[in-house]
Amino acid sequence: MTRPPGRPRDLGKGLAILDAGWMLFLEHGVEATSIAAIAAKAGVSKVTLYSHYPDKAALFEAAVLREMERIEQAQQVPHTGRDAPVEERLRQFGLGILRFLTSKPAVDFYSVVAGELRRHEALARAFHRLGPGRTRADLAGLLAIAVAQGELVPLDPAQAADELFGLWQGFTNYDLLLGIGTDAIRADLPRRVDQGVALFLRCYGKP
Repeated sequence: MTRPPGRPRDLGKGLAILDAGWMLFLEHGVEATSIAAIAAKAGVSKVTLYSHYPDKAALFEAAVLREMERIEQAQQVPHTGRDAPVEERLRQFGLGILRFLTSKPAVDFYSVVAGELRRHEALARAFHRLGPGRTRADLAGLLAIAVAQGELVPLDPAQAADELFGLWQGFTNYDLLLGIGTDAIRADLPRRVDQGVALFLRCYGKP
């Protein structure tokens, strides 16, 4: 759609509105956040806000899409090369993704925004594809390569990825959402990942 003739939008104000909305959504939840509060936080009038976003739902969608881009970038974990032992490749993957998932922005996103996403099916599916879905696919791909190289016994990559991720994460997602022992969980990540990889390789590693 082409924009009708008139004064062009101020991109700086648009970004300020997006930042303010996202901050308030995470702090108070979407339902409890008013358009007036977002406008005040962004330092703009409600008229200016509506010139960028027709309603709160549109602003929420734009904020989630931007956050999805950040999540996608964060999941670009630097892996070791294929020549490195499978144990080390899995360890690097596990540390990279769990450090992201236990970070405060990620925890805030899942704890506050996940419920709102249920009311936006298309947006929820898009988020799942770029978030959890991509993580599982990347890990399954890493396992499939290890099988092809003879480092693992034949397995179902998707199922094995689910099992390994469960070994890494355990019940920590509940503790993180409730804000219980978060610093201890983050400090314990290397041990959790190493233990998970060791147990996984006992089942699927080549004798």
